[in-house]
Amino acid sequence: MAHSQETRDKVRQLYIEGMPLNGAAVTCGVSYDTARDWKAKAQSKGDDWDTARAAYRISEQGMDDLNKQLVEDFARQVITTTRELENSTIPAADKATVIAQLSDAYAKFSKSFARLNPQFSGLSVALDTLKTIADHLRLHDPAALKALQPHFEEVGATLGKRYGG
Repeated sequence: MAHSQETRDKVRQLYIEGMPLNGAAVTCGVSYDTARDWKAKAQSKGDDWDTARAAYRISEQGMDDLNKQLVEDFARQVITTTRELENSTIPAADKATVIAQLSDAYAKFSKSFARLNPQFSGLSVALDTLKTIADHLRLHDPAALKALQPHFEEVGATLGKRYGG
């Protein structure tokens, strides 16, 4: 099904304003794959949505708020990915690979971000603790993990406010 230029522009706008691409797609009534294709085609033509998004955040929020948002966004992505893996039907070995890659990315992000922004090292430790708790419950008490999962995003945001400034 062909979508109007207005729909494409709205997906781009929502994404640049901070909505995840899948959320922008759903909001505008298009599939995630379609939105991802639009983003890739725009980038090949020199319209990098991620660069526009970063510029928008800087202009709207200033650097301190941007830094807080980056940490919160990354933490939310870690939590969302972990939650999606819980319900995934992919083989256990593939899940382990994804978890290892996610953990590595998280560690690298936390380390580099704390170096650039020392005020966030407390947040990094707090979020790492939250992840450690989730990992422990996954192995030892899956029912408790399932009960806590609906609260992880909110807790991540609270930690961002408390330790991010």
